[in-house]
Amino acid sequence: MSFPQRKAAIVGVYNTKQAKMLEGTPWTLALEAIQGALDDAGLKHSDIDGLSSMMYDASLTAQQMWVEQLGGRPMTYTSHGIAGALVTKAAATIAAGLTNVVCIYFGNAGMRAGPSKQRAAAEAAPVIRKAPRVPDWDFNIHGAYMSAWYALWTRRYMDQFNAPYENLAEYPVIARYHATLNPASLMGERGEITVQDVIDSPMISSPLHRLDCSLDNDGGYAILVASAEVAKNCRKDPVWVLGGGEGIYTDFYMSFTDDWINDNGQSVRRASDIAFAGAGVTRDDIDVTGMYDCFPVTMARNIEEMGFCKVGEGHEYIKEGHLKLGGKLPTNTDGGLLSHSHCGNPSGMHVVEVVKQLRGECDARQVKDAKIGAVLSQGYAVHGVAGVAILGKD
Repeated sequence: MSFPQRKAAIVGVYNTKQAKMLEGTPWTLALEAIQGALDDAGLKHSDIDGLSSMMYDASLTAQQMWVEQLGGRPMTYTSHGIAGALVTKAAATIAAGLTNVVCIYFGNAGMRAGPSKQRAAAEAAPVIRKAPRVPDWDFNIHGAYMSAWYALWTRRYMDQFNAPYENLAEYPVIARYHATLNPASLMGERGEITVQDVIDSPMISSPLHRLDCSLDNDGGYAILVASAEVAKNCRKDPVWVLGGGEGIYTDFYMSFTDDWINDNGQSVRRASDIAFAGAGVTRDDIDVTGMYDCFPVTMARNIEEMGFCKVGEGHEYIKEGHLKLGGKLPTNTDGGLLSHSHCGNPSGMHVVEVVKQLRGECDARQVKDAKIGAVLSQGYAVHGVAGVAILGKD
């Protein structure tokens, strides 16, 4: 299947400050991000005619409040939990003539404050419903936190493929190196780390150590996708949406119906195959990627399922340094979820970073001559929901 080529482009992106315990609410952080993306694109609020929320505010009443904030005009509304899929949906609605400028947005606050403060932060924004993470439902209902689930999957991966833990521990080292080149990252100022540092960090859930785990902080971001007609008059060169794909599967930790680690049926593989076929590019054409990377095993499985290496070889791919700047597939050059930011629903920041790379705006961490990038967004643990977007510049 083909994807409508160069009908839509990303014309504006913005990350708010990412930090623990930011002032403000999810609402104000999202508004700041939207304004920042508009300024980046040289557009006005009145130019937006489509909304895509990644916030913990699924109610349509909340979306009506956002419409009011953006001028009180009717808009097309689409929503999804992952940014790669939303970029694809935005481009599709634009190609179909339903919208001209779609705003994808997210904001989150109070992540380190405990359930009561998280609840208060969510309720401070009018009609935004309580964040679903507040009651710690992973633990209360299912008996384990996310790190424990990923520890089980990490152990399974290590045993099934005879993968040394040290190979997986190379990923936090790569992520931290990238973060040292990103002044906006949370962990970059702490300096580079080694595999031994990862091993020596406190055990969270065997075999995962603290430095294997993603961050937990506040922040927001916004992405503007616009028609070709709008894009040609924007402030920055367009980053075209060349292709995209989505997948949903039973790989949710409470609903497995198959072995997790196999070579068929995974949502990431489906989304990737559709995206690459629609874009008319191959894996070898990709210059830079942004991938969901909450734990090292996630990266190993993602590069396998996206087709950059065979199943079971992801840990070796990481060990060989291919994901590092200067490597075969520079990935998460901002530091990713382990060293840049994990603001609650962070996959949009992978989009922001790839867009900046394709624009040549990444300074010390710039990938030379980057022309085509890929973004993989995920949700609901492991590979349950996936969205892939292929992006390119002229």
